[in-house]
Amino acid sequence: MSDFLDHQTEPEPRKLDVLAAAREAYHGAWAHFGEMVRLIWLPGILYMALSVAAALMQEPRQEGLRFLLELAALFLWPIIAVGWHRFVLIGDAAPGRFHLNFGRREARYLMVSILLGLLAMPGLLIASISAAPSEPSLGMAGSLIGFLGILLLMVGIYYYVRLLLLLPAVAVDEPVNTRLILERTRGNFWRLVALVVIAGMPLFIIVFVLASLVVLFDLPPFIVFIAAAGVSVFFMIVVVAVLSIAYRELIGPPGTLAFDLDQPEAPLT
Repeated sequence: MSDFLDHQTEPEPRKLDVLAAAREAYHGAWAHFGEMVRLIWLPGILYMALSVAAALMQEPRQEGLRFLLELAALFLWPIIAVGWHRFVLIGDAAPGRFHLNFGRREARYLMVSILLGLLAMPGLLIASISAAPSEPSLGMAGSLIGFLGILLLMVGIYYYVRLLLLLPAVAVDEPVNTRLILERTRGNFWRLVALVVIAGMPLFIIVFVLASLVVLFDLPPFIVFIAAAGVSVFFMIVVVAVLSIAYRELIGPPGTLAFDLDQPEAPLT
């Protein structure tokens, strides 16, 4: 009887080795720096240029143009991210001196990115209602609405982190199998948070140092924008790499999600 119960017990979820994944991501970025530059230099330069130009537009009459520049940069990022996801997971490197192709794969990546971002929207919207200056008479109801908004925001962030591994999945043409992603990331929420923080923390430190130098030496702000855009591309590539490594360690090799969906007992999601 005990053997039967042991057989029915769900296996323990894998535990992500945060430090090992971060080391591998940074080492891989440096070891394959030349390949990384070849894959992303053109979309990376365009992304940096558009981001800097949008950041420099501060006047209200420039809001429309700034929005268009930010939108164009938004479409460039999937080209960069998908290329590096595929290199890390399957060793795929597009031929040629540059890679600037926005196809079905990149469109899926962008769509999943937007859908993940929308997970936090209900909480933000509800919390903003209670915090609005035009609604001072809500009283206790306002406090309850604010609490509900914060609660929904926390739930949205929780599932956003758990489902981040959908991004490397769609980059390697896997189906969107949210059930298996949630199953395999169970017990790894804080590990995934720590992994992204460790990967991106140097970026914030460098940007802070650059901003401090501008203030101390009264340098033009565009210097910070240009330098920050340059280093941000590298560290975002590292974040892409750590998500790919986490995907490989927690979900399995490319093809795992498709295989799971092929099983008759696996519900489609």
